[in-house]
Amino acid sequence: MVFKISPKEEFHITERMTYRKDNKEINCGFLWKTGNFVTSHPPDFLATYEESIGLSLGNQDFSEVNLSSEGQKLIYFSETTPKDEQTALRAIFEGSKTTDDFDIGFQHKGWQLVDMDVVMWGELSVNAA
Repeated sequence: MVFKISPKEEFHITERMTYRKDNKEINCGFLWKTGNFVTSHPPDFLATYEESIGLSLGNQDFSEVNLSSEGQKLIYFSETTPKDEQTALRAIFEGSKTTDDFDIGFQHKGWQLVDMDVVMWGELSVNAA
């Protein structure tokens, strides 16, 4: 049996990446309108689920992740990142059509991807399909 897990409210799924260079950090990604995680295992982890913390793709065995085509791009910089560098990196991020586009752009500027995850939070809906 297949189980689809999705948030009951829109914009409760985020795809986030963390990049580092020296003492600087970028947190960026997407806030997706809708989506779901699919698993063939009964979702027994829901007994300990905390709505404010959410459900991390990296911590579970999901066979599929579906994300809507509608979303918002988000980018944040550590205070140690100079404003001129933020401007250049923001231009790369905003001008990118895919995750690979800005990933390549950031790496060419010396930034390394150190973490990536998809997280769903809030009240969840679980449907057996």
